[in-house]
Amino acid sequence: MKILFINLPYHGHVIPTIGLVKDLIKKGCAVTYLLPFSWEEKIAESGAEFAGYDNHKQLSKQMKNAYAVAEGMIEQYDFVIYEQFFFLGKHLAEKYKKPVARIFTAPATNETLMQEYIASKGPMSVFKHKWIAKAFTKNIAKGIPMKTDNWLDEIIFNPPELNLVYTLREYQPYEAEFPEAQYKFLGPSIFDRKGEPFDFAKGQNPVVYISLGTVVKGAEAFFQKCIEAFGDEAVDVVISAGENFDLRKRLPANIHIYRFVPQLEVLKMADVFVTHGGMNSVSEALVSGTPMVVIPFASDQPVNARCVEKLGVGKRLEYSQASKETLKETVLSVLCDADIKNNLAKVREIIGQAPGNSGGAQMIIDYYESRK
Repeated sequence: MKILFINLPYHGHVIPTIGLVKDLIKKGCAVTYLLPFSWEEKIAESGAEFAGYDNHKQLSKQMKNAYAVAEGMIEQYDFVIYEQFFFLGKHLAEKYKKPVARIFTAPATNETLMQEYIASKGPMSVFKHKWIAKAFTKNIAKGIPMKTDNWLDEIIFNPPELNLVYTLREYQPYEAEFPEAQYKFLGPSIFDRKGEPFDFAKGQNPVVYISLGTVVKGAEAFFQKCIEAFGDEAVDVVISAGENFDLRKRLPANIHIYRFVPQLEVLKMADVFVTHGGMNSVSEALVSGTPMVVIPFASDQPVNARCVEKLGVGKRLEYSQASKETLKETVLSVLCDADIKNNLAKVREIIGQAPGNSGGAQMIIDYYESRK
């Protein structure tokens, strides 16, 4: 089976799918992954053939570029996979009579959840007025027949028959609205990744790992607050600070700051993870069994913080309330919370029984065979 995989160039929407691609190839499929040209090296790690389109700062132009290239090559493929935000994926597959599956790298989206994302002050907030979403959709899909006139409604109300979701059903908000026959929950994406050098070694003290991803504004001030909160505590702190933090600052001996760290490796040794609550970070903490303090900012992060509390695997702390005192108190309370550790152990058992990437690959193959 020859598969065309179409995605948009957002780290959290691509990286979880690499494991699925690897397993599809292991099972004998030939996969071509379509992304902007700058992703070629990363996709090479998966073993897939790479196909590229021109990237663009405007999401609408980016989507049109992806569509144009995909349409020019789709006829040579047997199956189409697309990530949810490339909302034209289902139409494209149906136009050329190809079976299709959709990937959710965050929880599956219904109308209520979409409104929560829009209200969270992240990039989706621009679509709080429906006329903007409709104009955006018309710009991209002019002349393309769709079920709705709003790309967000297209995601919600025009699902394909097979949807693979990279989380647990126990984590999924409003889970009763997603039929088991149509929505398959794979659990977090677990696969072997290219190793990265890292010079931190765990000692006798508990390890507090702190990362706010790559796009959070105000991160430098927050990291300074963390230094003040934990500089005199019997813990070792590892901070993934990104590009803008001044690494020349004099630091307490127990504070270790890096531009970037191999997160999975650090999570395995961490006793608490202070995170913005991005889906990848939460999933990797669940896989590693690491308790969380989630400080959500925007997009899906408030929803993920709520799900972490729902599972009982961490605590939520609002950024506006995160003084050095409350930060210290919350982190140290999570550090010694036996219930959170027990709940994490239960969640890890569920993850171990989830289909994962290998199961997801087999679902795609079985669905293709059933459509012959």
